[in-house]
Amino acid sequence: MFKFKLGRKQPEDNEARRRLQKELFGLNKICDRGFPSRPSALAYDSQLKLIAIGTHTGEIRIYGQPGFQLSYSLDLNPSSSVYKLIFLDGVARLLVLTIDGYLHLLEINNYNPTNNDFSSYSTVRLDRICTSSDDDSIILKNTQTICLLRNHLNLLIGLNDGNIYLFNIENFSLNINPIIPTDIIEKTIVEYCSGRIIHPGPVQSIVQHPINEDKILIGYKNTLIVHWDLPSNSHDRTYIYKQEVESVCWYNKGMNFATCHNNGSYALWDAKQQLNIVETEKIPYGPYPCTPMTKVCVKIMRNGDPLIIFAGGLPRSSYSNKHSVSCLSENEHDHNNDRTRHVTFDFTTAVIDFFTIDKLSNDGSRDDPQSLVILLHEEIVVIDLVTDSWPSYHLPYLNSIHASPVICTTLACNVNVQFYKKLVNYAAIQFDDYSDRKWPITGGEIKYSSNNVNDETEPRHLLLTGHEDGSVQFWDITNISMPLIYKLKTSDYFQIEQAPIDETEEETWPPFRKTGLYDPYCDDPRLAIQKLSLCTNTDTLIVAGTAGQVLTFEFSIESTEVNIATTTVNLLEGCESFVWKGHEEMKTKPTFIPSGLILTSLVQLYPPAAISAVALCSDIQTYAIGTAHGFTIFNYKQNRILTAKCTLDPNALGNTTAVPSSTGESTLIRGRSLKKSLRESFRRLRKGRTIRKATMMAQAKRTDENNPLSSTNMHLEDVIRVPVERQVEFREFKSSDDQVASMVRCLYFAKTYLNSVNDRTRSVWAGTNGGHVYVYSITGFEPQLLNGPAIATDQTNTCTMAKEIRLKHKAPVLSIVVLDGSNQSIGYGSSIPTIESTFSSLNTHIQATTNSENASPSSPSTIPSHKVLICSEEQFKVFTLPNLKPYCKFKLTATEGTRVRKVNINQFALKSDNINESHTESCLVCLDNMGQISIYTLPTLRRQILFSCIKASDINALSTVQFSPFAHALYLQSSSELAQVTFSPQTILPYSMSITYDKLQRKTIQRSDIDKSIRQTSPQRNTTAEQEALLLTPSKLSEHADESTLTSISEKHQETPSKSSVSSSPPRNNEVNKMLNGHERSLVNKMNNTITKPYQNGHAGNNSGFSTNSDSAIDLSSGITSMNITNNHKHPSNDEIQKQVDRDLPSFQSTPLKVTTETSIQKDHQNSFSPVSPNGKANASSSSKLISVKIRQAPNINEIHYYNGTNNNNNPSSPNQRTPAIHT
Repeated sequence: MFKFKLGRKQPEDNEARRRLQKELFGLNKICDRGFPSRPSALAYDSQLKLIAIGTHTGEIRIYGQPGFQLSYSLDLNPSSSVYKLIFLDGVARLLVLTIDGYLHLLEINNYNPTNNDFSSYSTVRLDRICTSSDDDSIILKNTQTICLLRNHLNLLIGLNDGNIYLFNIENFSLNINPIIPTDIIEKTIVEYCSGRIIHPGPVQSIVQHPINEDKILIGYKNTLIVHWDLPSNSHDRTYIYKQEVESVCWYNKGMNFATCHNNGSYALWDAKQQLNIVETEKIPYGPYPCTPMTKVCVKIMRNGDPLIIFAGGLPRSSYSNKHSVSCLSENEHDHNNDRTRHVTFDFTTAVIDFFTIDKLSNDGSRDDPQSLVILLHEEIVVIDLVTDSWPSYHLPYLNSIHASPVICTTLACNVNVQFYKKLVNYAAIQFDDYSDRKWPITGGEIKYSSNNVNDETEPRHLLLTGHEDGSVQFWDITNISMPLIYKLKTSDYFQIEQAPIDETEEETWPPFRKTGLYDPYCDDPRLAIQKLSLCTNTDTLIVAGTAGQVLTFEFSIESTEVNIATTTVNLLEGCESFVWKGHEEMKTKPTFIPSGLILTSLVQLYPPAAISAVALCSDIQTYAIGTAHGFTIFNYKQNRILTAKCTLDPNALGNTTAVPSSTGESTLIRGRSLKKSLRESFRRLRKGRTIRKATMMAQAKRTDENNPLSSTNMHLEDVIRVPVERQVEFREFKSSDDQVASMVRCLYFAKTYLNSVNDRTRSVWAGTNGGHVYVYSITGFEPQLLNGPAIATDQTNTCTMAKEIRLKHKAPVLSIVVLDGSNQSIGYGSSIPTIESTFSSLNTHIQATTNSENASPSSPSTIPSHKVLICSEEQFKVFTLPNLKPYCKFKLTATEGTRVRKVNINQFALKSDNINESHTESCLVCLDNMGQISIYTLPTLRRQILFSCIKASDINALSTVQFSPFAHALYLQSSSELAQVTFSPQTILPYSMSITYDKLQRKTIQRSDIDKSIRQTSPQRNTTAEQEALLLTPSKLSEHADESTLTSISEKHQETPSKSSVSSSPPRNNEVNKMLNGHERSLVNKMNNTITKPYQNGHAGNNSGFSTNSDSAIDLSSGITSMNITNNHKHPSNDEIQKQVDRDLPSFQSTPLKVTTETSIQKDHQNSFSPVSPNGKANASSSSKLISVKIRQAPNINEIHYYNGTNNNNNPSSPNQRTPAIHT
């Protein structure tokens, strides 16, 4: 009894162990890969060569040259999304307009980490500087179009009601009165249009003149185009067209402009003509009714001919469901056929926006468009306009991995160098149709750690995706960018029922060209790829499909006519009464395949059910395949079946009334023995102590369900934690569900001590849904060396069942791993990734050192010891080999109430310059059904840390998680985008990123809240003064803003000014008071008292219009200060922390740290804007959200850092802030 009690008690860790635990584990999100889900807006910086994409979910992605990527999350309300994006060219700033009427100003800043940061490379980050007020959102939510003037001081906003407002960027406020009201336009209509139209309608487009900054062109919905002069606030010319206007644009240095209309036509106008005469009007795909032409863009090419680019305008009766962008280039005078080009790019999804990348001539008379960038709902396409055939570019990033729905993924880390070279060389044939020119988007600067960027010794990592259409795609994920390097189609080998292709040559009009890769439709669902396995050392790829087909691919230098005989494996031997009612098996066909990966072996399982597990052992050229009916072991070189096992229950197949044997004794009751009674007694005692201790603690830990990657959801395991088990009911499988219980979930090859400690035997381990583990031994095989002779056929080789394990709780077996003396995996499994080859890099694992956590307490070091770890949905259990004696176990479901989704064995290394101080641990990483990732030591299975990583409701992400050998994980956070996270605080990227911009052009953002309050409180203001303010030019408006702008405080939130700004406030107020009446002067004085009073008391608040990165009157290019609480060895008390906060309060602090007298620290995490996860809620109108972090006798938790180009900490000089843990 006492032995059991003492054995169950977990010893306390010392301070050194807690410090080591903190340095070994940490959750960091690396980057997002793929195409952003649900894009809604597009922008381009022509000077910095950057593109930005906004989504309906509030995500923003910025891309430059391959490898340069930034991510940001506005974390808006579910009803909000990004509506418009526009760059402030050359100053690394981005304006974001959301549908709910808020304008956000983001800027890109260089970030240099400190020496104590775990990333030694500099990077860039995206910070939010300003957000418009709630009052402005009432007007801005009706925005139809926006136009940023080239002085970067004012933004013209056209609304649905026809009014045009002016938004001042320098003080980030909106004039409450329209600068171009509808009333003036209506008077113009009556005067010049003879009553043909009554109301101009919504503002469809506003564009500034390319030469004269005082002129703008306005296109109204109801057939009206107005040439407007800003200084005089009056129109120069008015044009009327017979159809509704969709878009307008300038071209030819502003001497001409173009319009497009809802009837599918475009019109070219001469801006110098006083009369309402159209120079050219054309319906390209008429004369029958056409769909609206939503956007038009005219560029002057190098040869002087205009290039007209437009979206839509297709014949309505025939192609109303098509989506297109057309390019038309022709000489307007001689119409020479040699110089005429017309292509209609046909896409699968709708067009969102497009723009051209130009190379202006010296005199500006030629635009010389180089590339055309088209953003679609599910992909992005870039067209080469220099090459005569107008081909597409091969995308280095923003690839649509969901071009066909992704069914399965697998990782290959540190792939063989020769394999990678072959793959790239053979892929060149597949990319012949793409442009040979360099990728046109080249923004950002990247500096690699090594001198040679294309160093052959650099480890390469591949991601393989299996798709619904039977294709396998190879992606290079070595860096942030994820280019497609090879595509394999298995559909070429099978007969597929397809609609007959009409080969008659007919001249089609419009001249469609199928463009883009997105094609979600599949001809045959049986082609879907279920499992993949790759060995780059032997150039072997195993592909398993939905209809029980298993294909083996190897490289071939020459093109080959392939006609492979099919080997059929019957898994129902001994179960002849089973009747298969599913789909039929695939039928093969001979086909001609170019050089590359070519089919060398084909196995067809019967019944043709979907493959559920695959394991490859290339050393003996054998793989194991499992389905819902059983598994087989097959030698793909000899084309010989080693064994086949049916896992179905024969009693259930015979339709007998007896209880199936697979269910066991379902009426078994636990705890009827003396041992069980004692165990339950001690559990009740421990449970009582745990409950009493919990009452003395502070409030329980809180998790942020909307933000799983928040640092509040990271909890280091309490070293004295006592698990409390709950009762877990037995699983009862009915006879009709026996097929589910018989499904093979995992397969594993290992050479281990299966029968005795003196002889290692090759073995295959198979786990099923019913909690059964089958162990087979393989004898007679010798491993084949690389470049060695082929294995000769030896019929004496045998594969026999050696052991069988039945788990009492009958939970599905998800993973089986054989561990060596250093607790590392020594085999090849269906769910355990392996390192293909070894490189001398930072990611390669170090030999594990013996420590108290990993050393076996009972096995002598002289005798080699292997253990097997069996992971089911409910528990982990370690057995010693060869006698299968239980070593230890951890019941996850009984103690936590969650179920295991996926596990992996990872090496966690502590890097040090001194080799003797290096430390490495082999741990078990587990993902449960609640999206939490927990880490356990091996073989003792003691939990070290718990992360909340994925939302529990995101089933797609949970089912697609792929672990890597380097403590990384990838998962589909949407159908089109992958997220990568790491569990170890180590260097993420092998290069540093930076950006160069014009710092002098960055204007100081000054918030003018007082002026707006005055305008709202005194509506009976002098109308002449108001009209005078409206008639100011953009430059005069900015000067006026400089004179009257005050650093102020709103009624809802307070803002902390610097000492200089406080001292300078009274003189500026005096200057303003001279311009105001008595009521306004009293209001200003009242607000001045409100400003100075909080600082006399030593308190600071938050301005609703600003983020935590900047406030009013801050020079944004000079850096920002923020609060930094250091964590000393001596943990401070709550009072000391509060005094430290009051004493060290910086000059500008938008969101103060709030410290309570409880035992947990509550910190406002709104100052950490997450680039890739909803971590940075910066709603200006909402109050600060308190998030509680509770740590019980555990090391300090680092805040989550994102090294995909964005670090969201608000302190650039101290990115590695740490929250001090308070011990109770």
